[in-house]
Amino acid sequence: MTNALLTRLRIQPRPGLFRALVAWPFAVLALYLVARGWLYPLWPDTVGAIGHPFTADPGLTGAWGGPTLAGAWFEHAMVALGIQVACLAVIRALHRPTA
Repeated sequence: MTNALLTRLRIQPRPGLFRALVAWPFAVLALYLVARGWLYPLWPDTVGAIGHPFTADPGLTGAWGGPTLAGAWFEHAMVALGIQVACLAVIRALHRPTA
């Protein structure tokens, strides 16, 4: 919609609202990846392997970086880090500093 049409319809959009709505899913994804990547050993399917992080665990055979908890944790954390960097780059690009 153009500014003339918005003015004619008496719609006054708030500055930055669109940017905030676009940034919201990226922020949620970055927070979700903290839980799924960085806190991977605390999930119910892997918490049993905390006592032996460097030995093979049958529950982690198909996990990325498995079958050890340390390998699976490292792999999940690195994938999460890569995606978080991309999410934060998008959020940073949408940020408009106050003038």
